[in-house]
Amino acid sequence: MPKKKKNLIPPVKNKGVLIIFCSLLLLSFSIITFVFVFNGVYKNRVFPGTRVGQLDLGGKTYKEARQILQEEINKIIDQGLSFSYKDEKFTIKSTVEDPANPELSSRIYSFEVDTTIEKLAKINRERSEAERIYYWLTTWQVFPSFEIDEEKLIEALDEELEQYEQPAVDARLDISEDYVITVVPEKGGQAFNYHKIITAVKKNIIILSDETITVNLEPDNPTITKIAAEPLVGLAEQILNSTPFTLLYGDRSWLITKEQAREWLQFQMENGQVTVGFQKEGLVSYLDAIANEIDVEVKEAKFTMENGKVVEFQPSQNGLSLQIEKTIENIGQKIKLVGATEIDLIVEEIEPEMTTEDVNNLGIKELIGEGRSNFAGSPKNRRHNIAVGANTLNGILIEPEEEFSLIKALGKVEAATGYLPELVIKGNKTIPEYGGGLCQIGTTTFRVALDAGLPITERRNHSYRVSYYEPAGTDATIYDPKPDFKFINDTGHHILFTTEISGNELIFRFYGTSDGRQVEQTKPRIFNLVKPGPTQLVETTDLAPGEKKCTERAHTGADTEFTRTITYANGQKKSEVFSSHYKPWQEVCLIGVEKLLEE
Repeated sequence: MPKKKKNLIPPVKNKGVLIIFCSLLLLSFSIITFVFVFNGVYKNRVFPGTRVGQLDLGGKTYKEARQILQEEINKIIDQGLSFSYKDEKFTIKSTVEDPANPELSSRIYSFEVDTTIEKLAKINRERSEAERIYYWLTTWQVFPSFEIDEEKLIEALDEELEQYEQPAVDARLDISEDYVITVVPEKGGQAFNYHKIITAVKKNIIILSDETITVNLEPDNPTITKIAAEPLVGLAEQILNSTPFTLLYGDRSWLITKEQAREWLQFQMENGQVTVGFQKEGLVSYLDAIANEIDVEVKEAKFTMENGKVVEFQPSQNGLSLQIEKTIENIGQKIKLVGATEIDLIVEEIEPEMTTEDVNNLGIKELIGEGRSNFAGSPKNRRHNIAVGANTLNGILIEPEEEFSLIKALGKVEAATGYLPELVIKGNKTIPEYGGGLCQIGTTTFRVALDAGLPITERRNHSYRVSYYEPAGTDATIYDPKPDFKFINDTGHHILFTTEISGNELIFRFYGTSDGRQVEQTKPRIFNLVKPGPTQLVETTDLAPGEKKCTERAHTGADTEFTRTITYANGQKKSEVFSSHYKPWQEVCLIGVEKLLEE
């Protein structure tokens, strides 16, 4: 009889186990497939459920998310921050405006759209597959990146609210002409808590809310009371009787007289305790005058090139600087000591960052970037200021890895440094203010840094389109101390900054050592054009009755963007989008009247 073949597959004793096994296998396959598909779909998209403020950006491409976020931010910037006190409402715009002279405008608050979008991309880029699924299953909140100049915001709030305040008054010294000292008692008052208001502003900005912020007066208690101050009358008498005080530096001396001490003496808080000292404003003014006699400008070694040759050379020079804050602290300590009538001024020697010895072997050998702008039609003082600013920058050396600050490089902008005032509009007055024209310097520096392919670390566009800075979107505004324009020298070598004025054209060039990077830049795309409103007439007594003078031209609002692509020597590419938002602005004209109407 033939043998029976053995069954190689054992009979299944429990079909339930097989069903469970197959189900788990199918579930695992489904999960793996889902994770693979999910990561593929959201590789370049915002995770579902992700919110920036009140905006749900889940599922959007980063470009779409950026556009939605920019539109929401533009709305907040154009509307401004809304506040109310009792029945009075007021708005604070994002910029302290001067449409007639945009160089003198400055930002109160601003948003960093690209930084916010980078946060969204970072969630995707730095998470594992499992973590991405977790973020998909939960709601993820990302706060928008923004900056607030709290000092300027407080100034703007104070301008609106000061009329309602009655701040507390501290107890104070009263010194008669024959030097008899009495103490005037303190008074309580009411004031707004500006830091609490700023906290409310930040909360609104974080959620991209345009909700009106209600402000209220709070009790304002004096810091210095008569009870705490009266025991210090004896110290004040001692200081007066010790005058004159002699300020010393080298073989030179300056006096603080008894009459000056009488004007400056006041109660002060020091480490939480009431004491007596000199008024800081008076001392600063006095020491500023002394500094003009002591200070010596530090000189950096510099040279410029033409056709590959050095044509200018400036040796380095150490500088001297009277340290006003440290000197004030020293004076405050010494005047309280019995018998101390001589006080040393604190003066520091400043060494140049670049000495003469350093400029001999820096690798300055070729052109690596060029930027140009045209200032045709500029008035005389503006042209003068542009020339002074350009001359200040000419020949500056930028070290490898240095973050270059244009505000720092330009230094003080005042009559003493050669600048002329430009007329600007403040309310219904025309007043002279220094600085008109320096945004031509900022814009041209932006363009040369773009052309050289250097990383831009700080840049703000103007609030309005300005003819001097066309094409729109390639401008940069500067105003001491903010906004600044900054970039990093990442070439690995020194950069020589040279400037030239040819007719109405400002030309900036960077010389250094090329590392092989290539730079391409698209033309700015201009969109979302918004027409300005009707002409605004402002009455003034500065003009003859009926005389009309238009001080601010109309500006059409718009959005712009362009892309810069840098291709490095190793083939790596980096693309950046530079976006700008310009607000519309109506024409403003002054009209002369005999007398301003009472409000």
